[in-house]
Amino acid sequence: MQSKLLTAIFMCLFFMSSAMAADIKFNGFASIVSGIDLEDDFEGDSSPWEGYSNDTVDNLQDSKVALQWTADLDKGMRFVGQAMAKGDGDDGYTLKYDWAYFDFNVGDSGKLKVGKIRVPLYKFSDYLDVGYAYHWITPPQIMYSGTFNNVDGVGYQYNFETGPLEQSINAVIGRYQSNTVERDFPFDLQNFIVLNWSATMGDHEFNAVYAQADVYFSNDDIDLAVAGGSAAPISIPANDIAVNGDLGQFIGFGYKGTFGDLAILTEYKIVTVQDSILADENSGGYVGGAYNMDDFTYHLTYEFGENKAQTYSQLGGAFQATADGVAGEGEASAVTVGVRKDIGASSALKVDLTSYTQDEVTSSSAGAKVEKTALILKVALETMF
Repeated sequence: MQSKLLTAIFMCLFFMSSAMAADIKFNGFASIVSGIDLEDDFEGDSSPWEGYSNDTVDNLQDSKVALQWTADLDKGMRFVGQAMAKGDGDDGYTLKYDWAYFDFNVGDSGKLKVGKIRVPLYKFSDYLDVGYAYHWITPPQIMYSGTFNNVDGVGYQYNFETGPLEQSINAVIGRYQSNTVERDFPFDLQNFIVLNWSATMGDHEFNAVYAQADVYFSNDDIDLAVAGGSAAPISIPANDIAVNGDLGQFIGFGYKGTFGDLAILTEYKIVTVQDSILADENSGGYVGGAYNMDDFTYHLTYEFGENKAQTYSQLGGAFQATADGVAGEGEASAVTVGVRKDIGASSALKVDLTSYTQDEVTSSSAGAKVEKTALILKVALETMF
């Protein structure tokens, strides 16, 4: 269905009148990534770094190619779309739409967007998939662990200046519904609201964001937990375990400072979902630096994160091990070192090495923390066109 719709869109675009076609612009980007987990203390797909194993080099997991198009319409209105084929180690390349929206100029400083639009949760949200735009092969995964980037809804951005500060307020209201193409167990974020503030003052950039939604989500582990917790003698109400419209909240902030050839970056987030078995608090972030030397960029990043499970005191905490396993109670950290070599005006070759450690309760560990490690080596060729 998606491929048929994409074909229809392109046919419409290409067969427009020559006057209209002159106002349509196309561009795109591509990343070809190869990676392997160099650790040898596990078998098959038990690596904690999803999508990579020590059995073979993976050439799909972070690879992608996308086409963007912009149609300038009358009276300050545009249509913007992007389709991306993203690699997956199990399913090959999967095609989906990242965004498709109309935007309208509102005065000299405002812009209104309607349709499938980007959610401004992170520092690099606007160009998260464009690997050429930053020095890593993939942004820090503990911070950027969210499984969605877009919502169907309405967004408004307002740009203004206050003294030396160039500021922007970006608000989005909508709904996110995943599907079985994107994940085995779809989830639904209703009444989704995001408020993002960003500011630039010379070589310093700041951003802060607040988001909330009513969260609906289920999988086999949650369904089993609901059945076990509701049964006697534990007798926990199903609504205290199931994720059926519980309030989810996201708070994040970040900073980037440029000091000559050196850039310092940091971001931090706190995610909560109330009254459910999901983590009572998921927090984490990173701090790192990048140093430019001619066509080379050398970088170092430290990541950290923690999951805190909901607390269940019924029957002396007999249900707590189950809750810890579903939420993933524990900590994680990672160190990434890498180098980027610019090739011409719009391509780059990158090499990253990430040492990752995870120490947490799993759904099968009966409440005991299990330590897993990974050493991920990635090589990427990225371009824009």
